[in-house]
This record gives sequence, structure tokens and C-alpha cells, in this order.
Amino acid sequence: MIVSGITPFIRFSPSHLAIILLSLFLFIYIPYRINKNPEPPWVDMLCKSLGCLLILNEIGWVFYKLSLGHTYWAEFMPFELCTINAYILGILLIFRPSYVIFEVVYFWAMAGTVQGIITPRLFGGFPHYLFFEYFITHTGIVLATLILIFRYNWKVTWLSVFRSFFWLQVLALINLVFDFTFNVNYMFMRELPKVTSVLDYFGEWPWYILICEIFALASFLFYLVPFLWLQKSNELKP
Repeated sequence: MIVSGITPFIRFSPSHLAIILLSLFLFIYIPYRINKNPEPPWVDMLCKSLGCLLILNEIGWVFYKLSLGHTYWAEFMPFELCTINAYILGILLIFRPSYVIFEVVYFWAMAGTVQGIITPRLFGGFPHYLFFEYFITHTGIVLATLILIFRYNWKVTWLSVFRSFFWLQVLALINLVFDFTFNVNYMFMRELPKVTSVLDYFGEWPWYILICEIFALASFLFYLVPFLWLQKSNELKP
């Protein structure tokens, strides 16, 4: 969605770099504190607060879109991968955590969202609402993932990669059918995004979808490596 009359987002501008540095600080400091002591009351309060923020931020986006005059119901489905991540992780943080769900969402969150912080597909620059909405979602998703890992000592495996990639295909197929049926573009299954993104280097439809699949699988394996390394280190300990 492109909104006219707003300051355009500029990649690696001072505001973007500030967000990257803030995100990096949160990704290191919060897990470090939780790893030292996962049980103090502030951790539970942080989880519930972040979970509420992720969910309310997505609901706020819906109301913002309505305020612009968008009324086509198909545009308001929670089918974007980051939206799905935000809702699922928000629920896991607020209510009963589930590893079975987490091991699938972990790869979706890390493989797609980290890249989204570094190379955003963003329509409005600082200090527009879109700027804050975008980075609350993306930084919040990664932070939520790290919090769950360190609070519950969760680890992912090769089987987790398979499960996550399988459910990604299910989601992609649903979006492919929905996009062409109702003339929308969730997960860019129908066409490239209307703003510059890394997908521009992957060719035209449908080839960029195939390349994204390969890129996604490679990213999943990349984010599995720390857990394989940790497992290997534990096995080598006397």
C-alpha cells in the first residue's frame, strides 16, 4: 500500500540506522538478562507487554488502513507472514507457550523478519506512523522469538526445519489461491511489491517465487546452525 504525501523511507538513513542499533541492543541485552535469571516478575511482565504490543500494533494497522478509505474485505486478512508471526508470538507470550508452534514460527520469524529490519519494504519514513508500525512489528517479532528461546531453553532441530518449511508451503499455496481469486498480493504470490525490495533481484513472476523458496530454505539452515553448534559443544564436554 502506497500512501501519497508522506516522507519516503530511505534505507540506511539516520533514523533507519538508529532503529537497527536499538534493535541490536534489545536482541543482546534482554536475552542476556533473561539467561542470567528467567524467573523474576519483570520477565513475565515483559512477555505479556510485548505480546499485547505485537497484537495491538497489527490491529492498529487495520484501523489505519480503514481511515484511508480502504473497504475491500480481502485486503484485511492476516495472511502476511510477519502479521502471522506477530499474532502467534503475541499469543505465545501472553498465554500458555507451545514449543510445537514455536519451532515452526522460529524460522519464519528469524529468516524473514531480520532481513526485513535491514532491508525494509517500507512506504513511509520517520516520523510517520508507518515507520513506527513497521519496526514495532519486525523488531518485536525477533525480540519475542529470542525471549521464548532464553526463557524456556527451547532448541530447534533438523526436524523443526522440515516442519517449518512444510507449513510455509501450505501457507504459500493458500495465499497463491487467495491472491489470484480476490486480486490481492499476500506474500507477493501474485506480483512483485510496488516498492523497491530485494525481490527485485530475483526475476519476474513466477521465477522470484522459486528463488525465494531456495533463499528461505538456506536461511532456515543458517538459523539452525547456532543450535547444531551448541549441541556439538555439549557433546564434546567431558
